[in-house]
Amino acid sequence: VQVGARVLVHGENLGTIRYAGTTSFQTGKWVGVELDDQLGKNNGVVQGKRYFECRSNHGVFVRPAHIKI
Repeated sequence: VQVGARVLVHGENLGTIRYAGTTSFQTGKWVGVELDDQLGKNNGVVQGKRYFECRSNHGVFVRPAHIKI
């Protein structure tokens, strides 16, 4: 999992990895993806903490198992 890589999220949404690592909102490893389309849940900020920058509703965090490079 490398920042900048193009990925398919949940087998249907294309995007670019913008963050990979741990978060303060949940334990374990997470991947922050900027989706090409406005299908996300955030803009890279979760619970007041910025993990990456992207347009509103283009950001999503998923487990590494849910992306395909």
